Amino acid sequence: MFDDLEATVAQLLVIGGSGRTGRLIISEALRRGHSVTALVRDPAAVVPGDRLTVVQGSPLRSEDVEEAMRGAQAVIIALSNIGSSDWPWARQVSPPDLISNAVRVVTDAMRSRGLRRIVLLSALGAGESVQSVPAGLRWATHFLRLGTVYADHEQADAFLRRSELDWTIVHPTVLSASDARRPVVSSPPGSWPSSLRIPRCDVAAFLVDAVDDEDLIGSAPVISSGPRRS
Repeated sequence: MFDDLEATVAQLLVIGGSGRTGRLIISEALRRGHSVTALVRDPAAVVPGDRLTVVQGSPLRSEDVEEAMRGAQAVIIALSNIGSSDWPWARQVSPPDLISNAVRVVTDAMRSRGLRRIVLLSALGAGESVQSVPAGLRWATHFLRLGTVYADHEQADAFLRRSELDWTIVHPTVLSASDARRPVVSSPPGSWPSSLRIPRCDVAAFLVDAVDDEDLIGSAPVISSGPRRS
């Protein structure tokens, strides 16, 4: 994967750019030399920058997505199901089918514009990656808010796989707020991850890398942190 300032894909559309991972995706993409359009509900949640266009709107409204997609060459979706707090049993605030419905709207718009490349941030335990999750955690998700969250991710993953677009679905382990960069280990779905946590900044970098990585088209890697560099 590349880490230079000359990106093959010049213009990126980021859906979910105001979230904790989404803001890092925007920052990383701009650092790499991409121009970025971010579709967000609240423009004030995004730090302004050169080569960054912020479009206010909803990923569930086709007209908003169509407007934001003008000029884009690839799409990254980094939406999350928001709860009233970070506790797993907290009341869910966002619609239970937010991500899957957004994927439907975005892929429809991509087809109408002839756009093919899309990278989706999913969750470890969705789709084939369920075999990479400890059995106890799989059991627990059925009794917490996570059950609804995973159902949404499952639907989004399945829909994107059937889309016939050039998709990549990324399943990270538990996201952390650490800013200490570490090597990212990418494994096929069903394999055991090298660690159970990964910094959001490393996930953001992997997603931006993935846009230009043809080897990842049609794949759904599980990503985790590797050993620290000596």
